[in-house]
Amino acid sequence: SQTRSKIAELTARQQQLIAQKLASLNISRSSSSAGRCDSDLTNGRDPGFSPKFAFFTYGVPNRVGLNQYGAKGRAAFQGYEDILRAYYDNINFETRDNINIKVQGYGEMPIETYLLGIKEMPEDWPMEALKSQVIAARSYALAYTNNGAGEICTTESCQVYSQPEKTGQWRTAVQETAGRVMTQGGNPIKAWYSSTHGGYTFSTGEIGWSGTSWTKHANDFDGSVSSFSDLNSRAYDRDSPWFYCDWGSRSQYNKTAWLKSEELADIVNTILLAKVDSSVREHLYQPDNPPAGTDNWNSDKVRQELRNRGQKPFNSINNSSVSADFSSGRVSSVSFSGDSGDISFSLSEFKDWFNLRAPANIQIVGPLFNVEKR
Repeated sequence: SQTRSKIAELTARQQQLIAQKLASLNISRSSSSAGRCDSDLTNGRDPGFSPKFAFFTYGVPNRVGLNQYGAKGRAAFQGYEDILRAYYDNINFETRDNINIKVQGYGEMPIETYLLGIKEMPEDWPMEALKSQVIAARSYALAYTNNGAGEICTTESCQVYSQPEKTGQWRTAVQETAGRVMTQGGNPIKAWYSSTHGGYTFSTGEIGWSGTSWTKHANDFDGSVSSFSDLNSRAYDRDSPWFYCDWGSRSQYNKTAWLKSEELADIVNTILLAKVDSSVREHLYQPDNPPAGTDNWNSDKVRQELRNRGQKPFNSINNSSVSADFSSGRVSSVSFSGDSGDISFSLSEFKDWFNLRAPANIQIVGPLFNVEKR
């Protein structure tokens, strides 16, 4: 029908709210963080209802540059230069002097000393992964400070730094790569990195940042992948606690992110209503926490408004499935079957409206995800 061919787009206000909702999850970028995914497939918690549906995202939101858990997987057979070339494009390796840089709250120090305080990767990881991280951190610090002219912060907004300095394997990795940086056009690159990319690395332009010539889109798995099960067994970062996660939780359902059949039906109905009448979008925020001053419509009202427009709403969803393009690492469509028939949505349409309408802080945080029903 014409309704189903239209694209339901969010308003600017709704896009801003989704960004705030994502930020509230506080998903760590660093593999050293204690803030791991609490997967509802493995935590043993029952929400107390059935059937139950949850959407599991592959990887963390910032999937650019060095994939830390991917480097750990690759270190079994690759050296640090090959590892870094897997994640960055058109780079050279050069050796730079041990210049002083300014570190927020700590004053000036030689960059090699600064690197001893970087807390971005567990120290018991393979040496080639540690060396990859050291070179990424050194390159990032030089690029961020413009070769020492500026100051670098000490949080995940820049790089995690603290004292005391590390000893052991990390210190060895710093010393054995002394001065080594990645450059492009003679300049150190801003070598972004994060804990887990979910089998695919993206360029900055693909995640909504400004485009850069040293980041790239790349598959990060062994062999070929044509299914979710292939990805689960072949991705180099598959052992990461952030690899496959349903983000968010509700205390009233045993701190899980499971959704009821009728809650999933409400999300589907919300998208259908936005497709048939874009003028009602500002009534379609999450029912349990709408913005102040909003005339927000609950699930009953959304169903009624669909009927008023000649549409047949869903009361329940029986099954859901996800189709993905495994050559690019993106969902292509999300399908549902329920008491009102079958329907499918595109990646951006479903993900955006799910993240707006889903209760509490439940979110899909990347372009590749799957649905689980129990």
